[in-house]
Amino acid sequence: MTPLKNQETELRKAEQDAALGGHEAAELRRLIAELQGSLSWRITAPLRFLSKPLFRAMAPKTVPPTEIGLGPAGEPVTSGPAQNHGAEMAQTGAIDNPASPTLDAVCNWYGIHPRFAHAVLQTYVGADYDRNIGDIHKLLDRYEPFRVNLEYVLSTNARGRTMIQRLAGWGVSLEQDGQNPKTYLDIGCAYAGFPIAFANHGYDAMGIELSGELYGRLGKLNLEASGCQAKMQIGDFLSDDMVTGERKFDLITCNDVIEHVSDPTACLHKICRLLKAGGAAYVASPNKLSIPNVRADVHFQCFGLTLLDYFRARAAHAMYSGSPNYEVSDFYEPEWYVNTARSTGAEAEIVYDDSASASDVPTAIAMLYASFSEWNRSGSQKLDPLMRHELTLELAKYSARMFQEYSRHIAHNSIGQFARKWIDPLTRILIRKPPA
Repeated sequence: MTPLKNQETELRKAEQDAALGGHEAAELRRLIAELQGSLSWRITAPLRFLSKPLFRAMAPKTVPPTEIGLGPAGEPVTSGPAQNHGAEMAQTGAIDNPASPTLDAVCNWYGIHPRFAHAVLQTYVGADYDRNIGDIHKLLDRYEPFRVNLEYVLSTNARGRTMIQRLAGWGVSLEQDGQNPKTYLDIGCAYAGFPIAFANHGYDAMGIELSGELYGRLGKLNLEASGCQAKMQIGDFLSDDMVTGERKFDLITCNDVIEHVSDPTACLHKICRLLKAGGAAYVASPNKLSIPNVRADVHFQCFGLTLLDYFRARAAHAMYSGSPNYEVSDFYEPEWYVNTARSTGAEAEIVYDDSASASDVPTAIAMLYASFSEWNRSGSQKLDPLMRHELTLELAKYSARMFQEYSRHIAHNSIGQFARKWIDPLTRILIRKPPA
């Protein structure tokens, strides 16, 4: 049986298991068959293969992170009023505070300083934001168009504190074990919440951020307002003159950043090189296999971009949006990160957020093909015929592989493992450097 026939068989299973309508299933199979017979697709395949490395060579050395959909998928950004941050707030008592009911609500909820909260609201909402909203939920409802960015930025310190708890839960030793404090680096620190949290935990903490105009400005303000001694550098982590040497840090985090750098392999190799013996690193990136990410990627909310390699995804995004600015590199499957880290001599494993609620797998699969049906009716019309064919073919390959694993996990009563790989929107890798 040919690969295409195998794909069609799996797609018929998809139709049954995911309640895909007969019309949409027939249309998907028709498009795949049309692609198979497309002379233009066959002719251009070698050209795409040869063009990809050339295109990479012409691309910027480092890709700045997008401002849309900033939060890593699946990460909570609000968890209720902040607790036990009195010391952090007391350190900034001498700073002139632009007090208002709105800032009181924001600072009480997120555990940040009023000066930082004021700057964030001015940046994302405007200098004339309403100062008299004393309820955080009413504030977020009032500025619904800015809600995603506001929640992510304002929660930066809380997410840093959550990171400490999760690392401890994964068995990373965070306690100081000598006279000199442990060293910590956050790559792509943005608003500096992670360096602040680890500095308050006793680390000699540093953050590095590429974009100084927005992230660097707000991050440095947050550091200043927090009163902690963490440092922040503006520059490209991959640059030869930025964070040089090796075995410098006990702990490194790279959270929702590595998919934005131009060379993820070099980034992982440098992280491992900078780790001290016995040190640990945490790297998180959107999960390429995640069904929710296929339905709508976390950066641009476009159907199917994560199914494509960088060259084709950039072209598809330009067709979807009309903009040439594609600020993401390649997406890789979880095992790629593990194997790349292990190639340096480090130990690496995939870790999971067990606090997340259980996934409804059949519903998630059904929603994928409902999104495909909607895309086929409207979104796909923004793509040229060749790109529509290619994305459809990649979805067919993805579907065949996904349903093969789905059937196997059902047979072994291990659907939870399937959900971790195919539903969880975030890939989390824990890297450990063996002791000397």
